[in-house]
Amino acid sequence: MPYPGEFASKAVHAEIVRNPDVTAFLQECDYLKPPSDEECQAVAAHFVPPPTSPTAIPSIVIATDGSHHESSLDDKLPSTKVAYIKIGAVLIDLKQFGALREGAFVDPFRVAALQNQNAALTFTMPSANIRWGKYPTVRESFRAWLDQQFYSPRTRFTAADPTTSLRSTLFHLAALRPGELGTGDPHRLKLHRCPMCGEGPVEVEDRPDPQHCPACGAEIYPTDCLRLWEEMQEYQSNQVTISRLMLVLEHLVPFHYIRFLSRRALLSLSEITFFMDGPLAIFGPAAWLHRSFMIFLNEVNHKLAKHHCAPLLMVGLQKTGQVMDHMTLVERFVANDRLFAIDDEYRYQYILAGREAAHNGFGYETYYGQDFIYKTPTGRVFVFGLPYPYTSKDEPGIDFLIEKVRFENYPQLPTALALLNLLESDLYRNAVVPIALAHRYTAISLQPGGKVLDLLTRKALKA
Repeated sequence: MPYPGEFASKAVHAEIVRNPDVTAFLQECDYLKPPSDEECQAVAAHFVPPPTSPTAIPSIVIATDGSHHESSLDDKLPSTKVAYIKIGAVLIDLKQFGALREGAFVDPFRVAALQNQNAALTFTMPSANIRWGKYPTVRESFRAWLDQQFYSPRTRFTAADPTTSLRSTLFHLAALRPGELGTGDPHRLKLHRCPMCGEGPVEVEDRPDPQHCPACGAEIYPTDCLRLWEEMQEYQSNQVTISRLMLVLEHLVPFHYIRFLSRRALLSLSEITFFMDGPLAIFGPAAWLHRSFMIFLNEVNHKLAKHHCAPLLMVGLQKTGQVMDHMTLVERFVANDRLFAIDDEYRYQYILAGREAAHNGFGYETYYGQDFIYKTPTGRVFVFGLPYPYTSKDEPGIDFLIEKVRFENYPQLPTALALLNLLESDLYRNAVVPIALAHRYTAISLQPGGKVLDLLTRKALKA
C-alpha cells in the first residue's frame, strides 16, 4: 500500500512484462473463449420456439432492487466506516402502463404518476471500527443493530403489530428449514451455534425482550441465523458482508410481501408478478434460505390451486454475469423468438469454461429457480429465472436435473415471456421497465449520492 500522496512508478510493470513465469501462467489459464462458428451453430440448436398458451397477464408488477455504499469517517481515518443499504420496491399497474401511449406519443404526466408508486427501506449498519451503543466490538454491534432493524416498525405492514415485521418473516422461513435446524413453528427458530461460545444449536423465540445463550449467557438474536456476522471484520472494510446483507434483503423483501398477502389477501397473489434483480439464488452464509424459499413458494401455490387460481409468478432477471457474457458471443446465431432452459451439461460445456460439474447439480446449495435464455421477437436477449416447481431438489421419484429444464413444469412460463415482451425497454440494453425503475430509485451514485452520505456520516459521528 502506498503512503498518502505517494504515486506509483511508471516503470515497475516492465519487470512483470518480461517475467517468463507470468507468460507461462497466462498461457496455461483456461477461460471463456469466443466459440467457433461451428460451435455457435451447435449452441443455437438448443434454442427452440417458446411455448404459447392462452394466459391472462397479472395486473400488477412489483420490482425490487438494492444498492449499498460504505462511507469513511474522515479522509484521515479511512478505515473507520459506516455502511448504507437501500432496498427499493416499485409497483406498476399494467393497466396504467398500457395507457401511457396516446396515439404516437407517450403521455409524460402518466409516466410521472407511474414512477411515483415506489417505496424504499434503508438500513444503516456499523462497519469497520464502528461500535454501536454498549457493544464492545464491531461484530457484536452489527449483530445487535441488524436484529433491531429487522424488528423495526419501519419493516412492518402494521406498525403496532410485530408479527408483520421483517424479522417475523425470517422466523417463518427459518421454521421451514429441512433437517434439525427446522422447527415447524413460525414463532421459533434455531441458530446453528452461538456466535460467542460456539455451542449449538440454540433456539430463540419471536419476542422483543433479550434472549441469551443457555451455555455462556451471551445475548443472542434471531437474525444471527443469517450467519452474516461470521465474515465481519473489526478494522477493515466489510464490503463483502454488506453486499451479502443487501442480497439477502433483495430476496427477503418480496417474500415479506408474499407472506403478508398470503395471510390477508391470498387470491391477490395470482394478480401480482414479482420482478427481482439477479438470479433466484442466495450465496454465502445465508444460502440455506433458498430451501425455505422453495418450500414456502410451493405452499403458497398449493393454496392458490385449491381456489383454482394461477400460481404466483416470480421472475429473477440477470442483467450481467457469465450467462449474459456467453450470449454476447453467440446471440447472432440464435434466431429471434427462441427459448432455452439451461441444463447442467450445456452450462458446464459452454458457460463455465470446462469446470468440473457439481456432484448434486449446478446451484444445489444456492439456487431456488431455473435459468432461462430468451431471445424476443424483437431480438432482445433476457436471462431470467423462474422458481423451481418443487419443494425439494431431492424429492423421491423425481430426477431433478432432468425435470428442472422441462418447459411443461413451469405453468407460468408463457406469462413470464409475455411480460418480458410487454415490458422490454429501450432505456438500457436488454432491460425491462420494472427493474430499470427499481434501480433508479435505489442506486446510490458515487457523485453526488455517495459524497452526500460521506458528509452525513462525518457530521453525525463528530457531533
